Amino acid sequence: MGVTHTTIEDVTDGKHSIRYTLSRSRRKTVGIKLNEKGEVSVSAPMALSGNRIKEIIIKKIPWILKKQEELKAKYLEASEQKRYIDGETFLYLGKEYTLKIQRGSASDNVDLFENDIVVSTADSGLKEGNTAETEQDLKIRGLLKSFYINRFLELVKTRMDIYAPKIGASPGKVSIRDQKTRWGSCSCKGNISLNWKLIMAPLEVVDYVIIHELCHMKEMNHSKKFWNIVRGLCPNFKESQKWLKDNGHRLKI
Repeated sequence: MGVTHTTIEDVTDGKHSIRYTLSRSRRKTVGIKLNEKGEVSVSAPMALSGNRIKEIIIKKIPWILKKQEELKAKYLEASEQKRYIDGETFLYLGKEYTLKIQRGSASDNVDLFENDIVVSTADSGLKEGNTAETEQDLKIRGLLKSFYINRFLELVKTRMDIYAPKIGASPGKVSIRDQKTRWGSCSCKGNISLNWKLIMAPLEVVDYVIIHELCHMKEMNHSKKFWNIVRGLCPNFKESQKWLKDNGHRLKI
C-alpha cells in the first residue's frame, strides 16, 4: 500500500478517550484494528483529513471499547495457570473433561472416561512445596502432556492418510512441535510441523489445520487458488479459523 508515515493520535467523544497509531497510505478506506493487547491502529488514505478520520473513529468508540474488554478478558483467561488438582478442567477434541487424580496405582497412566480425564500415578505422596510448580504439579502436567502428544500423533497419522491422497500431496517429514504462536507450518521441502495443543481443539479444527498445511504443498502462498483448494475439502474453514482466533488461548495444560 506504500505507507508514508505513522503518527500517534488521540481522540475523545467527551466521555472516553482513545489513543491510536495512524498510518497513511494509498488505500481508499479507513481501517481500524486492535492487537492482542487492545492497542488501536488506524489505516487511512493519504488525502483524508485528520478531522474526518477522528469523526470516523468517534463513531466507532463503543465498538472499540467493547473489543478492548473482550481482549482484556481473553488475556486474563490465557494468563491463568492450570491447577493440577481434582476438579480442574482440560480440553480434549473440543470437549471439557474434569481432572481426577488416582494415586498409588500400579503404574502411571492417563485415560478418558465419560466426562473425566483420569491421571493414575504410582506416586502415593508427592511432595508439595512453596514454588509456583510443586513436584506434584510437574508430575501430573508431564503425564498429561505425554498423553496429549501421543494421542495427537495417532490422530495426525489417521487424518493425514485421509486428506493427503485427496489433495495429491505426499508430505516429507511430519513433526509435532510445542509452538507458541503457530498452529502449523509447511516448508518448501514439504515438511509439515503441527502444534500438539491442537488435540484440545474440535476435530474439524484439527482437520482444517492439517488440510491448510497439505494445501501449501500445492500452493506455497495464500492466493485465491490456495484458498479454493482448501475450500474444496474444508467448506467451513472460516468457522475453524474463527474458533482458533476466539479459543486458541484456551489450548493449554
